Amino acid sequence: MPIFAPPLPISALPVSTKTIVIDAGHGGKDPGAIGFGYKEKDITLKIALELKKILNENSPQIKVILTRETDKFIELSKRGEIAQDNKADFFISIHCNSVPKNVKSPHGGAFYILGTNKGQERYNAYIRENEVVIFEDDYQEMYGGFDPKSPEGDIYHTIMKNVFRKESMNLAGKINTEYVKAQRFTYGVKQAPFIVLWQSGVPAVLVEAGYISHDTEAKFLASAKGQQQIAGMIYRAIDMYFSETKVQ
Repeated sequence: MPIFAPPLPISALPVSTKTIVIDAGHGGKDPGAIGFGYKEKDITLKIALELKKILNENSPQIKVILTRETDKFIELSKRGEIAQDNKADFFISIHCNSVPKNVKSPHGGAFYILGTNKGQERYNAYIRENEVVIFEDDYQEMYGGFDPKSPEGDIYHTIMKNVFRKESMNLAGKINTEYVKAQRFTYGVKQAPFIVLWQSGVPAVLVEAGYISHDTEAKFLASAKGQQQIAGMIYRAIDMYFSETKVQ
């Protein structure tokens, strides 16, 4: 099937503007995962910029805000503040997955909503993503004593109630469906205590676009065609979500 077919405009949306905050994971002094010479921070930014471009061209009634548009480090809490300050209808955080070098890497996408992880994954994506806070000054004070390398970090987040679970699950499921349609392998919709989702305070999904630790998938993620396809899949999911729900 074609890598990317230009989606139709969101004709079913109300006239009123909707706001989506797109978060390109990592950035600046935080490279994120690194695999085969590629850096997660570069891939996520390119996908985010491509998604913004598609939204602007096809759905001008949607206001698109990026947490970063350059190679810049932004604290997890500030990424969430951007969503809250702009009264976003949705927050989408884009990442790449990875496993340690001594482990044979899997491949495929995964789509997370805020929740608890009860050990269903050997290498928990949220632990690696949450460790970003160590780049922040006074992160323990900022996040209530949270230690990303401690098992208690999971307990800390289990007390957080996700009031936007239904909306988040809906969009995450639609992104998963688009991956399946494009014949990309997926691990489906999962839940985990990602700080960036908790801090957003709005319906939110974290997209693990694929494994940068997998040689073939890393090349796909770093390619213009791969980034265009991923952005297109996310766009079509957004299209269907707003068209069906008519979020006010």
